[in-house]
Amino acid sequence: MTCDRTSASASDQNAHLRADHWQQAPDLGADIAVRATQYLGMLRDLAVQPSWVSLDHIADPPGEALTWIGHHIHQVNRQLNRILSDLLTCFELAQQPRVQIFAAPIAPQAGVDGFCSTTPKIAFSTTLMVDPGRIVPADWPRLVAHELAHSVAGANGHEAEFSRAIAHLCLAQDLPVPPPHLSAEALSHWPPCRRNPRPEQFWLGQMAWQR
Repeated sequence: MTCDRTSASASDQNAHLRADHWQQAPDLGADIAVRATQYLGMLRDLAVQPSWVSLDHIADPPGEALTWIGHHIHQVNRQLNRILSDLLTCFELAQQPRVQIFAAPIAPQAGVDGFCSTTPKIAFSTTLMVDPGRIVPADWPRLVAHELAHSVAGANGHEAEFSRAIAHLCLAQDLPVPPPHLSAEALSHWPPCRRNPRPEQFWLGQMAWQR
């Protein structure tokens, strides 16, 4: 067996772009604010639009939010990854999409609670980003399912491909299954999620979320 040193080197250089990197606790003595700033920069590198990832609507100055992110973002990402892993079991191993997930503070002007983007820089074909502060924790699986359905459908819209994908995920995971012939507008909010009226509380560490 031979080793492709070029591929290995590229993988090492892009380790910070992989979800598993940000599911690890910070090193002892790490500068927490710097860690949080690096995390947000990574999100912007992978986002559909860099401006969609922002703390401007959460805290000014952002110090309190940065401190919380630096200390706790690995725990949030681990929980989201567990949800994603459960959803992926709905597919045969050979049919599972190459996808990873991150928690992201999404700017209100983006108009979404989550999104997916292609990531040619790394081994994963799709990156999902969701704002867990927008949705009550019990409904996080619904938010992740919606974004995963976009990845499976390979489309941003909510037409037939998305409808089939979200119906499959909902049926397999005991989530509310969309009624037949549901409109694309209604599917854009499916499965229904209960909203958190103060999403900034999550990113400031003022909201219980661990289960």
